[in-house]
Amino acid sequence: MPKYIFDCGGIVKTFLGVQALKSVDFAVEPGRIHGLVGENGAGKSTLLKIISGVHHPDSGHMQLDGDTIHLAGTDDALKKGIVTVHQDINLIESMTVAENIMLNNEPARAGLLRRQSQKEEVTRLLHDYGIEADPDSVISTLPNDVKKMVQILKAVSRNPRLLLLDEPTSALTDIEVNFVLDLIRALSRNGVGIVFVSHYLAEVFAVCDDITVLRDGAIVASTSKDATSLDEVIQRMVGRSLTMEPERPTSSPAADILLSVRNLSVRGGLDNVTFDLHRGEVLGFTGLTGSGLTELSRALFGSSNNKRSSGNFEIAGRAVDLDSPVRSIGYGMALLTHDRLRDGILPESPIYDNVCMANLDYFNGRFGLLDEKAMVETGRSAIERLRIRAPGPKSKIKFLSGGNQQKVLFAKWLETKPSIFILDEPTTGVDVGSKAEIHATIAAIVSAGVGVILISADLLDIERLCNRVLVMFRGSVVGEFSGASIRREAILATSVSGRMQ
Repeated sequence: MPKYIFDCGGIVKTFLGVQALKSVDFAVEPGRIHGLVGENGAGKSTLLKIISGVHHPDSGHMQLDGDTIHLAGTDDALKKGIVTVHQDINLIESMTVAENIMLNNEPARAGLLRRQSQKEEVTRLLHDYGIEADPDSVISTLPNDVKKMVQILKAVSRNPRLLLLDEPTSALTDIEVNFVLDLIRALSRNGVGIVFVSHYLAEVFAVCDDITVLRDGAIVASTSKDATSLDEVIQRMVGRSLTMEPERPTSSPAADILLSVRNLSVRGGLDNVTFDLHRGEVLGFTGLTGSGLTELSRALFGSSNNKRSSGNFEIAGRAVDLDSPVRSIGYGMALLTHDRLRDGILPESPIYDNVCMANLDYFNGRFGLLDEKAMVETGRSAIERLRIRAPGPKSKIKFLSGGNQQKVLFAKWLETKPSIFILDEPTTGVDVGSKAEIHATIAAIVSAGVGVILISADLLDIERLCNRVLVMFRGSVVGEFSGASIRREAILATSVSGRMQ
C-alpha cells in the first residue's frame, strides 16, 4: 500500500507570463489532515484547482494511491474520488437536507428515484458523524454550521479518497467552527485524506496533522504540526525575519477628525465597529475572508444589501446619515470598490465617460446636454496626471489592463474632490508597476488632506501605506496598530487568532 493517498511533484502553472506555482511538491497521507496555508496570492487556490481538475499543470505529475493520474476536468476528478468543498455554502435553500446531500447522486432503480433509500442513506450519514439534523428539514431553516456540515456530507456521500476543504469555517461563529472541526476529525478517522485550506491558523493548528506553507507560488515549509509553531508558520508565510523594518508612510495625519463612526452593526456582517478617521490619515482595515471588510466599505458608503441595526456617523463634527451612495457622495465621500468589473467600470464606454460618470452635473451644458468636449478634455487630463497607458480618452476602457482600469476609477472619484476616500482592495489584480503608481496616487491625495480608509488583505499595502491599522475578525475590530507597531507578523497573528498580538 502506498504511503500517500495523493502526491504531486514538480507542479508548474503559469498565467499570462506570471508563474503561479513553481515546481510544487505536495503529498497527503490517508487518515491525516494536511493544512495548506499562505498569504493571499501565494498559490493555494491554484494548487487546489489543479488537484481538483479545474486547471491543468504546465508540467509535473500527480498520483492517487500510487497510480499516475491525468485529470480531464472536474468530473474526472470526482470519478477518481477527489472531491472539493468550496468556501461558499452552495446548497439549494428550498430543498431538504436529504435532497441536497444526494443531489446528482440519487439512488435509482430502472430510472426511478428511490426516495426511501435516499432518506435511509442520509440518515445513516447524519448518525455516523453525529450531526443532529432531520433529513426532511429544508436547508433555509438551518443554522450556518449545520448547512456547512451538510455541504461536507454531500461530498462524503461520494465516498472520496481525497477531500479538499477550501476555507470551510470562514463564515461561521466560534461555536459553529468547533462543530465543523469535529466533523473533519471524524472524517479523517475513517481513512479519508484531507487537505484543509484556511487563513485561520489557530484552527489549522487545532485540527491538522501536517502543515505546508506556500509563498509566492513555492513551498517554503512542509512539516508535521508538532514540529513547528504558530510564530514559525507566520514567519514562513511572510518571508521576513522579525527584525526587518518595513517601509513606512511619510505623511502625518492632522488632529482634526474627518469621520467618526460609533457602534456600527450590520446584520450578519458587522458588530459594534467604532473608529475615527483624521484628515490626511491612511487608516487601514484588514482581516481574513469573512471578517467583514467588504461589508464595512458598503455600510460606510450606504450601499449595503443588509440592514444596519445600529450605528452613528459624524463628518467634520456634524451628525449625518449615510443611508445611500448619493447621500454619501454629497457628504464628500468616495468608494473604490473591490470588484471593478462588476461595480466600477462601464466596459463598453470610453475612458472619458468612466472618468466623468460620478460628476455628471459638472458637465451639464446648455439645454441639459452634456458638454462632451469638456468631458473628453477631462479624460485626457486624467490620462496624463495618473499615467494611464491608453491611446486616448476615447478608447474603450475594456481594452485597458487591470492596473490602468483601476487608475481610471481613481480619476473618476478624484473628479468629485472627496474629503474621505474609501479604497476597497485597490491593488488587487494589478501588475507591480501599476501598484507602485497607485501607492504614489494614494500618498499624493493624503498629502492634500484627504482621509483614506484602506481596506485590504494585502499586508504589504497595509504596512507601507497606513498610519494606523484596525484588524477585523468575524465582524468586530479586535486589534489596533500604529506607527512602528504596524508589522505584518503581528497583524497576521491577530487576524488568525482574533486576539491582539
